[in-house]
Amino acid sequence: QTCHPGFRRIHGKLHNGVCEPCRCHGHSSYCHEFTGYCLDCTHHTAGHHCDTCLPGYYGNATHGTSQDCQPCACPLNLPSNNFSPTCHLGERGEPLCDRCQPGYTGPRCNRCSNGYYGQPTVPGGSCQPCTCNGNLDLSGSDSCDPITGQCLRCRQGYDGLTCDNCAEGYFGDAITLKNCQPCHCHTNGSVSDVCNKENGQCQCKENVIGRQCDKCMQFSHLTHGITTGGVCVPCHCNSFGSKSFDCDETGQCRCQPGVSGPKCDRCARGFFNFQEGGCTPCQCSHVGNNCDANTGQCICPPNTIGERCDRCAPNHWGHDITTGCKECGCNAIGSVTQQCNVNTGCCSCRDSFRGEKCDECKIGYRDFPQCIQCECSAAGSDSQTCDLERGVCACADRTGKCSCKENVEGHNCDRCKSDTFGLSVKNPLGCSKCYCYGLTYSCTEAQGLIRMWLTLRPEQTVLPLVDKSNTVERRTGVSFQHPEILAYADLVTATLSEPYYWKLPEQFTGSMITAYGGQLKYAVYFEAREETGPSSYEPQVIIKGGPNHNIIITRHIPGLQIGQLTRHEIDMSEHEWKYEDGRSMTREDFMDVLFYVDYILIKASHGNLMRHSRISEISLTVAEEGTPTEQNEKAHQIEKCDCPAGYSGFSCEECAAGFYRLRAGSLVFVPASRAPTAAGMGSCVQCQCSGHSSTCDPETSICQNCQDNTEGDHCERCAPGFYGVVRGSSDDCKPCACPLTNPENNFSPTCVAEGYDDYRCTACPEGYEGKYCERCASGYHGNPRMPGGHCEECKCSPWGSLPGPCSPVTGQCRCRVGASGISCDQCMDRHVCGPSGIICKTNTSFHVLHSMNPTFTFGLFHIFPTAPVNPVTHTRAVLRDAVIFTVFWQ
Repeated sequence: QTCHPGFRRIHGKLHNGVCEPCRCHGHSSYCHEFTGYCLDCTHHTAGHHCDTCLPGYYGNATHGTSQDCQPCACPLNLPSNNFSPTCHLGERGEPLCDRCQPGYTGPRCNRCSNGYYGQPTVPGGSCQPCTCNGNLDLSGSDSCDPITGQCLRCRQGYDGLTCDNCAEGYFGDAITLKNCQPCHCHTNGSVSDVCNKENGQCQCKENVIGRQCDKCMQFSHLTHGITTGGVCVPCHCNSFGSKSFDCDETGQCRCQPGVSGPKCDRCARGFFNFQEGGCTPCQCSHVGNNCDANTGQCICPPNTIGERCDRCAPNHWGHDITTGCKECGCNAIGSVTQQCNVNTGCCSCRDSFRGEKCDECKIGYRDFPQCIQCECSAAGSDSQTCDLERGVCACADRTGKCSCKENVEGHNCDRCKSDTFGLSVKNPLGCSKCYCYGLTYSCTEAQGLIRMWLTLRPEQTVLPLVDKSNTVERRTGVSFQHPEILAYADLVTATLSEPYYWKLPEQFTGSMITAYGGQLKYAVYFEAREETGPSSYEPQVIIKGGPNHNIIITRHIPGLQIGQLTRHEIDMSEHEWKYEDGRSMTREDFMDVLFYVDYILIKASHGNLMRHSRISEISLTVAEEGTPTEQNEKAHQIEKCDCPAGYSGFSCEECAAGFYRLRAGSLVFVPASRAPTAAGMGSCVQCQCSGHSSTCDPETSICQNCQDNTEGDHCERCAPGFYGVVRGSSDDCKPCACPLTNPENNFSPTCVAEGYDDYRCTACPEGYEGKYCERCASGYHGNPRMPGGHCEECKCSPWGSLPGPCSPVTGQCRCRVGASGISCDQCMDRHVCGPSGIICKTNTSFHVLHSMNPTFTFGLFHIFPTAPVNPVTHTRAVLRDAVIFTVFWQ
């Protein structure tokens, strides 16, 4: 009716129930009959299934052992040194204390926090606040010594071994009120910037007062100058012309009417007769109220001439009937003449001078009044200091040193900094950083190059149109009307949606390293109902490329105008180009794209409700070796890198001869210094040709022109006719001697090595045998070991020789009786030989010595001629009869 301890009934069913073990991971023997929750978890575990460690313990409670949960040691497993109530296991299985008490830090609360000191890892040790009166600077680490508590860095304004004083230049209460504040002693009025640390009183100079020494003593003759002159000086106000003896901080006294001057000691313009109480007004309205300051007699305004005072005196300008004329003040050295423009006051300057008074050196000159010409390079100097139209730049007056662009150095800003090249006016940095795909930082500007034009070929009269992502390509609606390629919108949009682009042909793809610094040029014309439309905000040009063929860059150009042919010249450098998401490009980014260009797109859809668009004059300038001409200018901004071993090309973008491109994923190790930074470019490693070739295919690594009688993708085996073990030596492969090495006696085109220094010929021709084809086979004769010797087939006569081979040396066949000769094809005397056999001849009879007929029985035949016979004919007849006779004599 009940389950054993450690079990519980599934779903709490009493009838037909099944007992299952309690899931307590070995940490409890009981669980709730209905819920299955474990009861009385042991071994410092908790949770419904005893699957977590109690606070203060760490581990994995599901392992099922009594040691699953260990006490936290934060940092020691001692009540006096356990400073975190909880901990947990870190990613690496180490205990991490997660609730360190204030003053403790570290993964196991094993260090004192900033501002505390002590030794928490020593039994009985703890962390205490550093005794620094609460004035520690806790913005950084190590405010006090974590072991001794020595105050190391007090907060601003505090000082002392325990930060118990105000620092020099501060005053206040550092301990109780903690209000140390700056002295703010007046720079002009105080002896120093240090004040009394209790009340803040600064030490004042003579005649200066105030806590901060910022006021002059209130005497009638010492009332100004603390802020302007730096010292307190007398006002010296004139007693006749001043209203009082005090003055303002600038020293200006308060004047009586008609009186002027800082000390109120003269009559103002339009007044005369300086005396106590002021001056008398002039009665001279016809000459701008100007009169003699002493007599009051009417006079012309200053610096005027003429009966009516209506002209400026020589070397003056700006006539005014009231104030007169102002002095030209033209600099005697810098001006052509002392007379300035009578209306503007501007002087006429010599070539190297400028300014209203010709009292400055013109840009490009220095050290007034000498105005020595600067020798600054316009290409390397900061453009803000240059007059680019004149090609001159300013320099420092005394030294003549020029102000250089970021990547330029030198007194005259005429050389590139280390790791840069190509000094250029167009480059805002002056010089470009050596990129060299990260393989070296040493380069110069490539020499001997000119700009050449990539253009459409004569047969390329139309271009395809593609969508922005170059996934759909169409030629519908495209036609050629010399010299333009046209796209009719109605026909194009039937199969292609806006925006759509012209796709340039294959000569504009591939490696375009030498296009850097050049220009992409084209002309565009379109007609539409409105200038602004869906495509107006799309990029004008899109380029995709890079070692991994995954970089897309764009160039935006302001909207075009309807019905106007516009020519575009886009610089092929990183300036103005952007990533798809709008991020700016670096030179490194741009060079990565030029490593391999997959396609170039130029926008073909413009405005709103476009009718048609046209493109023409498409070209891209690239650098090639050549001599500059009027049409082909010298190419600049192309780097020539000092490439490490294994790399070549202007930017180390190619593998040198004897090296191949190791793509990503290869198991071959390449040092970081030899690996390019461009992702996907791959490193160049030495051709693996077993020491028998210096060149291989730069992409496939297959060796080319294997030397020393080797062959194979890596020259790893001996060529046919040679044998040996390829180990990198020139004599690895020795010629097969089958049996001799001279061509007349080498009868096997191939052989294989056997052992370390032996071989076996593998293709002995018919008639030769032996390990080295050194002897003739059965049925052949000769001496292949002898220079010029060879094996010939035995030519034994079928009727004159015995069965079996001839002599392997001489070729002599084994002749039958009556036959002779090396081939046994000749008859001995008194014998008759022929295809049917050999007959020995007597006077009146023939002895058949041999018959070619295997059924013939040898015997003696007597022939009785009845008439004279021809011996030869008769013999043949006898043989014929003998053969025939055998047919009947069986």
